[in-house]
Amino acid sequence: MKKILILLICLCLCVSCSKESRELNEILKNERLMIEHSIDSLKNERRIVIAFNDSLFLLNKNIMENMESAERNNRLMNERKQIESDIISFRNINEQLKRQNNALNEQINKNKLALDASRNIHIIKIKIHQTTYSLSPGEYIKNKINDIVFEIPVDKAYYDKCSIGQKVTDPGLKIGSLIMDGDFSKLKITIINKRTVRR
Repeated sequence: MKKILILLICLCLCVSCSKESRELNEILKNERLMIEHSIDSLKNERRIVIAFNDSLFLLNKNIMENMESAERNNRLMNERKQIESDIISFRNINEQLKRQNNALNEQINKNKLALDASRNIHIIKIKIHQTTYSLSPGEYIKNKINDIVFEIPVDKAYYDKCSIGQKVTDPGLKIGSLIMDGDFSKLKITIINKRTVRR
């Protein structure tokens, strides 16, 4: 009887243990599922965190590139302003050099004229001729014989300006001869030659 009782107790214990074991297995299974679910959630969160970190890295990279681009743009703008300022300075210097060059050219021309004037004598030959309005050939011959030709030195400016055949002056009719003698005559002063000689 004792043996039966022990067997019954053992059987009850086994049944009870089996029931608790099943419950325990259920609990463990549920916890395992929860843990697996938590692990999947953690993996998803990890992927999200990695993606977020990648996005942050790209955003930071873009910000840095934009900052570098802004700095480069500022640097280029400053360089452009400096170049424009240099161009204005060079233009001013160029204008000053042009003015100085013109002044030097004028001085050189003056010096050349002075040097030329000191080395050369400019001479023009002038003829004074009286024309008488008369039918007498004697008056014509007399006027031709009485022509006065002479040379005078002049400055270079006048020498360059005058030309051969140019009338120096045309005083018109000799009013005194017209009144006193009834003589219709006039004087002509003409440049007939020009030359330059060394001193």
